[in-house]
Amino acid sequence: PAIKDQIVMLGGHLDSWHSGTGATDNADGAAAVMEAFRIIKATGLQPRRTLRLALWSGEEEGLLGSKAYVTSHLAGPEHQADRDKFDVYLNVDPGYGPIYGWYSEDSASAKSIFDAWLEPFKDLGARKNVLVGIGNTDHLSFRAAGIALPGFNAIQDYTDYDTRLHHTNADTAERVKIDDLKQNAIILASFAYRAAQRTEMFPRGK
Repeated sequence: PAIKDQIVMLGGHLDSWHSGTGATDNADGAAAVMEAFRIIKATGLQPRRTLRLALWSGEEEGLLGSKAYVTSHLAGPEHQADRDKFDVYLNVDPGYGPIYGWYSEDSASAKSIFDAWLEPFKDLGARKNVLVGIGNTDHLSFRAAGIALPGFNAIQDYTDYDTRLHHTNADTAERVKIDDLKQNAIILASFAYRAAQRTEMFPRGK
């Protein structure tokens, strides 16, 4: 009861490019976060913190959906209490295929937590977390100057993504493998649940 009002959020974005349907950018991510929530509910788990799902719009135009959410619910002195209850945001977007790890946004403490959480999934293709961050997509709305909430993005494969899929007419559903989505959803469900179960809130800053 003491931490049930604290928020752990998963998210991805929905859009399409003029010549494709946006299957790997980012319908696969949206599907994976929804499936992660289904897994948690189906198992009967009772997270200690509140889990929240976000499907953003307007990411391609400048993170418009996530920025609007942050502005309306987390930014400014009037939302200080809401910020104090916001634990962590986990995003899945650039790339496709299995989740290999997470960008730790130059936070050694975050990487240490992610390292422990990722270890059980090495047999599902997980590799390692990296200390550096990634300079695009919706987690940046949460990390914006003046708010600096913990927001992180998964690492996925870029092989052929930027050159053959991203924003092209090849970005259609047949490029997405169901087994990859299952792997994504399992890892996302685990990370969300483990964040919700931590006694301490997720560390902020470095």
